[in-house]
Amino acid sequence: MKTFVPCIARCGAALLTAVALLAAAPGHAASPRTDLLSGSNWLASADGVSGWIPAYAPYPNPVTMPNPYLNPQGIRGELMWYWPGPGAPGAGSPHTTAYFRRQLDLPPGPIPQVVALVAADDQMTLKVNGTIIGSYTLAAHKQPNGQPEVVAMDLTPALHSGANQIDIEASDVQAYHYVYVDSYNIAAPTGHVLVALAPVQTSLIGDKDNFHPGDAADVTPKSPHVEALLAALAPRAPSINLDEDAVNQAVGLTHPATLAGGALLTSASVKLHIKMTGDLVDNDVILFNQTAATPEGQVARVVALADLLGFPPQAGAEYTVTWNLARTPIRNAATDSVTGAPDQVVDLLPMLQADGHLDVVLADDTMVDYSELSMTSTSASATAGDLNNDGTVDRDDVNILLQSLNAPASGPNDPRDLDHDGSITALDVRKLVAACTLPLCAK
Repeated sequence: MKTFVPCIARCGAALLTAVALLAAAPGHAASPRTDLLSGSNWLASADGVSGWIPAYAPYPNPVTMPNPYLNPQGIRGELMWYWPGPGAPGAGSPHTTAYFRRQLDLPPGPIPQVVALVAADDQMTLKVNGTIIGSYTLAAHKQPNGQPEVVAMDLTPALHSGANQIDIEASDVQAYHYVYVDSYNIAAPTGHVLVALAPVQTSLIGDKDNFHPGDAADVTPKSPHVEALLAALAPRAPSINLDEDAVNQAVGLTHPATLAGGALLTSASVKLHIKMTGDLVDNDVILFNQTAATPEGQVARVVALADLLGFPPQAGAEYTVTWNLARTPIRNAATDSVTGAPDQVVDLLPMLQADGHLDVVLADDTMVDYSELSMTSTSASATAGDLNNDGTVDRDDVNILLQSLNAPASGPNDPRDLDHDGSITALDVRKLVAACTLPLCAK
């Protein structure tokens, strides 16, 4: 890469930046900092199997800096690369790949959240305990000045208590035969990076197997209301299980939505993986807790798939649909043709909080792979604006508020209504941003 500062331009190679992954190589004085990870330092190898040596570092790089929105506390950067020596790294070799490894030891108990900011020249893949967390290619992530732009990778899903192994495979396509890695650490207390995960409750019904039928998970739990809806639809749309072709048939299920005592629901969404397997699919709808059905199969108060997708579903097409319960488009009745705007947009969070479950029935040409309900909540004792009860007011809380924008408040104690005017508006967003724990409302 030719656009780094002069010494970097002479050096070239593959680079990685990481918040919460600290490289402090032997033989070089490191600036005072908070070491967020216990365990040994980074090692490097030419083949990822043998010949492991301490990674060659540090080397200051004042140009490649993480986005301040991701790290307002400031950064300290040190380059780390593979160089077997002796002498200084030099040019003249073809494309090469190098491997980096370090151990991360976590104590017993809840797994903390560990997020890395990564970039590479020219490409890299990061693994935790053998699981690929993410890959990076410089060509896809360049700043206007030609420097690498960082992206965030969450290591948490692959971590466990005890010893963890972090591996990086980095490649350089320029004419230099070593690799360097930029490893950053936030100049902030450990708790600002290693924090407990925000409380997000999920309920998965189905098994995310891309429509493979006949599994035990394909038989869904159903509330009495769902059973009644399916019975009313049965004359023209008999019920079926998940992963079964739906041609004039209906699929029904019920998600549990039990919150801890005193918890206040602040967001909820359903992700549905579906396939349109009937001939007439553009009028397909979702029935829910507040849907009523007559014995003749006529239903009132429904959610049209076309309103969630933003366009009419097409026969044979496969979709992953996100249904935001805080802003649900409602049609007063199912009709043969879905036209115009929905009759109203409503906040169903109070319904979900009161009922303690969510009914979902798809009719009548919609094949369903899975349905996943995700919810966040807070408590009455939480700081104003802390909508997911994680102890901070940050961008996660802003995003939760944006999902409810222009919805009516659920009542005088709705934690989303920060100015207590009865509605969730841009004024609440401004008030929340002003209360953010960190500058720029960063995480």
